[in-house]
Amino acid sequence: MTSKHSSVSTFSNISYEYRTRIFWALLATITITLSFYIYAINATARNIALRQNLERQVTEMSGKLATLEFTYINLKHAGTIEVASTKGFKEEKNHLYISRHLTNSLSFNTSR
Repeated sequence: MTSKHSSVSTFSNISYEYRTRIFWALLATITITLSFYIYAINATARNIALRQNLERQVTEMSGKLATLEFTYINLKHAGTIEVASTKGFKEEKNHLYISRHLTNSLSFNTSR
């Protein structure tokens, strides 16, 4: 019974000014913590919305890419000699090949 009485007496020994400082410090701490909590929830919600938007854009881009790849493959297989000749391309009669021999020069004007 003396321990209860001693804890009550110690609490009553704290001055009114000190108790008001503790109250305002706790209130400020709670306010700052609550503000940080609200900010964190808001940031999380914004990031979730941004991620969903980016995932939607990735899906759209993947669809466009698949369409472009399909178009590329169709155009690649449509390129024949007949199509090239109608576009103005001609078959080269004099072929120019590059030699595989190693030379010490970078110029075409070298004598062998």
